[in-house]
Amino acid sequence: MTRSQVMTIAEVVAATRLPTSTLRFYEREGLIRSVARDGAGRRVYAQDILARLAVVELGKQAGFTIAEVSGCVDPETGMPGRGWRELAGAKLVELEARIAEAERARDMLVHALECRGAFTECPEFRDSVRAQIRAMRGRHTAR
Repeated sequence: MTRSQVMTIAEVVAATRLPTSTLRFYEREGLIRSVARDGAGRRVYAQDILARLAVVELGKQAGFTIAEVSGCVDPETGMPGRGWRELAGAKLVELEARIAEAERARDMLVHALECRGAFTECPEFRDSVRAQIRAMRGRHTAR
């Protein structure tokens, strides 16, 4: 590969703002790989390194663990490979549940701030407490 076809680790760090420790970790996890070492012994990467890193970062933003990303990224291309749709479907269900929980929390906080009088005496708050008790009991029996 010619110099224009590779990037040093310093160039990748500058281009992505990811620390070198993150790049080394991703390399250990098999998410990226250096193609060689330069004359000074520094890692050099193929030009597709930025796309590979973008896929990893997008996966993390979507809530995937590094192990999950590693399990569904094709090591040859760095792009999503076999099994990613199933994993994405399951992750979407998880994400939608977390969003619904966050929306309930937001609604409770908005109501708490707008509620006149003692919030602890509010019928809506008391209903929420009872619903939370049922939800906690449901989690306990589901185990």
